[in-house]
Amino acid sequence: MLKTIALLFAAAIAITFTVLMSMMARSDPPSLLSGGTPDDEQRQWAQTAWRYVQNNTQPGSGLVNGKEQYPVTSLWNIGDTLIALTAARRLDIISQAEFDARLSTLLTTLASLPLTPAGTPGSLYNAADGSLSRQQSAATKAQDLARLLAGMRMVIGYFPEYRTYLERAAMRWNFCSVVDKEGLPLDGQQQSNQWRTQAVVDTEYSDYSRAAFALWGFRPSEQPLPFKTAILSGLPIDYTTRDPRLSGSPAGVESTPYILTGIELGWTMPEGLSSASTRMENRAKLIYQVQEMRWQKDKILTARAQYSRSAAPWEVYDSIFANGYPWNTLADGNRYMPELSLLSTRAIFGLWALWDTPFTDALMQLGRLHRDTEHGWFEGRYEDSGGYNRTYTLTTNTVVLEAMLYKHTAGPLIKPVHHGGYLDARMQDVFNWPRHCLPPERNPQVIKKGGLNGD
Repeated sequence: MLKTIALLFAAAIAITFTVLMSMMARSDPPSLLSGGTPDDEQRQWAQTAWRYVQNNTQPGSGLVNGKEQYPVTSLWNIGDTLIALTAARRLDIISQAEFDARLSTLLTTLASLPLTPAGTPGSLYNAADGSLSRQQSAATKAQDLARLLAGMRMVIGYFPEYRTYLERAAMRWNFCSVVDKEGLPLDGQQQSNQWRTQAVVDTEYSDYSRAAFALWGFRPSEQPLPFKTAILSGLPIDYTTRDPRLSGSPAGVESTPYILTGIELGWTMPEGLSSASTRMENRAKLIYQVQEMRWQKDKILTARAQYSRSAAPWEVYDSIFANGYPWNTLADGNRYMPELSLLSTRAIFGLWALWDTPFTDALMQLGRLHRDTEHGWFEGRYEDSGGYNRTYTLTTNTVVLEAMLYKHTAGPLIKPVHHGGYLDARMQDVFNWPRHCLPPERNPQVIKKGGLNGD
C-alpha cells in the first residue's frame, strides 16, 4: 500500500513538473523591462521617450526633427535617431517589423545624403526631404559626425544584418578632412570657396569623438590634448585651453559627453589606449562628484547640461565650469544668464543610469516628472524658480532611452564589431579603393590583421 502511494505521489510530481516545463517553453521571452511595479513605471518612461520619436519622424526621409515640430536635423540628431531606434527595439517598445520599416527608410536617406564640397556629410539637413539645410554655409562638426558613427556602430552591434547598408553609406564619405594623419578629429567649414579645417582640442567632446572614430578603425591620437584645471569644491575639473573671446563659444564643462562615453563605451577607448580610457573615466567621476557635492553642501539639486529653449535664447550652455567661472550659465555670444540655469532631464537620466546613489535617487524624484505622455520628456526645470522648460528635443529623449537600456543591460551599449563586413571585403581590392582616407587606406596593415578594428 505504501509503495503504491509513493508511486502515485512520484507520478504526480513528474506530471506537474512536465506541465510547468511545457508552459515555460511556450511562454514568450520576457521583455527587458518586464517585472514588478518599478519596472512598469520605467517601461512608461521609455514609452514616453519613444513618443517624441513617433511624433517627430518625417515619413518621407525617416529623419527625426531635432526639436519638436521643427523640421531640421543635424548629423548628431541622425546618430540620436539610430540609437533611439535600437534602444526602443531592445526594450521591446517597438516590434521588429516597425524597427525594420523605420530603419529601412532612414538607410535609404543615408545612402543618398547630400554632401559638402569636401565630400563630408553636412552639419544640418532638412528633416522632411534630407536636403542640406540653407541655414548656414556648408560645414561638418567632428562631434556631430562622431555621434552618427557611434549610432551606426550601435545598430551593427545589435543587428548585424544591417551592417552592409551602413558601411556602404559610410564609404561614400571622405574622411581626409575629418581626421588628420595624427588621429585628431577636425571641424571643417566652407569659407571663400575653400574648405578650411581646424583640429578639435576641447577636452569634453574630443574624447567622445576620438572614441567614436576609433570604433571604425581610425587610430586615435596618442598626443595628450592641452587642458587647464579649475578647482571646484576641492576637486580638479579639466577644461579646454581655447579662448572663448576668440572663438565666440563657451570654453567649459558640462555633463553630456561624459555621460555618453560611460553609457555607450564604458569610458573605454577602442584600439586599446589605456591612458585615454583612464583619463575619460576619472574626468567623468569628477563631473559626477562635483555636482553631488554642490547638492550636499548648498542643498541645490544639480544636473548641468547644454539644452534648448522654445524662445530666445534658443540654446543655453549650462555648465559646471565655463569661461573662468563655476556654475556659469551662458547664452549666445557668451552672455551670462544665471536665471536660466537648469536641472537637466538628460543629465539626470545619465547620472542615474551610471551611479546608484542617494544623490541620483534625489535627482530622479524630480526628474521622473519632467514628461508629458503625449509629447515626450522635456528639457528640465529651472534651478531658481522650479518652473518647467517645456521644450522637447530628440537628444534628451534619446538619452532617456539609452539610459534605460544601459540600466537594464548593466553594461556599455556599443558592442565590439569584428572583421568580415562589407567594408573589409571591399578594401581587399586595393586597386579600387575609394581614396577617402579610410582606415585601411591609411594603414594597409589593418587589412592583414583582418578588420576595421585591427582585431
